[in-house]
Amino acid sequence: MALVLSDENNEKKIHQNSIEILAKKLRKATIGEVALIYTSVLNDLQKRVRVKIFLHILVSKKVKELIG
Repeated sequence: MALVLSDENNEKKIHQNSIEILAKKLRKATIGEVALIYTSVLNDLQKRVRVKIFLHILVSKKVKELIG
């Protein structure tokens, strides 16, 4: 059980880091705006993908396309 919680925490940290990096790189949107878009894209992709280890990369790419 602790291992699952640890994985969940690591996953959250990965996504939070991705949001922060995107906000710094894009400079067209605030971290809050990036977080909203990122979360929306993440929720959509989580429903459709099987392999989730690289999900943060796919989500980041889509957010970059949307914010441009």
